[in-house]
Amino acid sequence: MENVIVTFFDVESEAFQALAELKQKQFQRNDFVLSQVAIIKKENGKLVFKDGFDTGIKTRNDTLIGGLVGSLIGILGGPLGVLLGFGVGTSIGAITDIDDLEEESSLIAAVASRLQENDVAIVSVISDEYDAVYDELIGKFATETRRYEASVIQEEVDHAREVEKALQEQAREKIREERSAERKSKVQAYKERIRTEMEELKVRFKS
Repeated sequence: MENVIVTFFDVESEAFQALAELKQKQFQRNDFVLSQVAIIKKENGKLVFKDGFDTGIKTRNDTLIGGLVGSLIGILGGPLGVLLGFGVGTSIGAITDIDDLEEESSLIAAVASRLQENDVAIVSVISDEYDAVYDELIGKFATETRRYEASVIQEEVDHAREVEKALQEQAREKIREERSAERKSKVQAYKERIRTEMEELKVRFKS
């Protein structure tokens, strides 16, 4: 079974050191398989990709590999990410559209709530048989690690995309309603102005 591992680092430089060591170990050992590894950082309220590598090695969950990190950054950089606390958003408590984004089971909620400004994390896709190797390498750094079943995260990403589409549609509908109300208000204002001008013309002609 493949896992998605998220490791939060207390020291940014150690995240880059860990990434370099993971990459080196990946190509030194035939029995250690990492499909995708990336460093993400919260900068100016946004989640950004800083560095990483993708071995291109196929695993038992090929539908997930190669797209997870990109999807994660895309989701947290969009309207859902704003609601989760990135950018100019509020906090996880403000979400009413999805009640199943509990931090314990949600990678998206965990990243959104855990990463503060300038914090970094490594996101990896790895087979669970290599967890001990990963833990040994990461263990020398000041970190906090969370594991998620890859198939569960794939479903979560899919669900988040659906929620994001719904949020975008709600936003478009609200804009349409506001524009409609604004146009009606302008029409009424024009009507009153024209009536006033006509009355003034009547008075002028009578005089």
